[in-house]
Amino acid sequence: MLIKNTQLQFGLVTKLLHWVIALAILFLLWLGWYMVELTYFDKWYNQSLALHKALGVLTLALAPVLLTWKLISSSPESVSSVPAWQRAAASIMHSVLISLMFLIPVSGYLISTSAGKPVSFFGLVELPAIVAKNTDLRDLAITAHFYLAYGIAALTLAHVGAALKHQLIDRDGTLARMIWR
Repeated sequence: MLIKNTQLQFGLVTKLLHWVIALAILFLLWLGWYMVELTYFDKWYNQSLALHKALGVLTLALAPVLLTWKLISSSPESVSSVPAWQRAAASIMHSVLISLMFLIPVSGYLISTSAGKPVSFFGLVELPAIVAKNTDLRDLAITAHFYLAYGIAALTLAHVGAALKHQLIDRDGTLARMIWR
């Protein structure tokens, strides 16, 4: 398996980054939805919140790695049968998804730090609060985090739907370039 992308195939690093980030985002979405049903006194409340924060930090750390890798190892050419409007839509979709990989964790970080609390990364490193306690900022960060999370959920569904369409209907090999084989 090739490390870097070629004109026809995604390389190992791209596939690894794609799938690790995708699984982290899916798990973060599920965990976020699970957590909102918990009360402060639930035994899983603090553990799930700590895990959510740590995985959010991991996603934020991987976002610039992915962005840098995309600049170093250009993506394969689109399949020639894909219409120009679909290539443009895919490009916009990828740009928005990458932007959300930054914006959602930053808004989550602001939720904690605007309450004066640091964010722990699996107990290994503690990211300090960089803003003073600020209820208005916290409320804004909570609202942004909520809507951005639903936005990435919708875009993820659209992304998966487009990939499945290419695989099952168009049969053009687009999805096959990103799966392990």
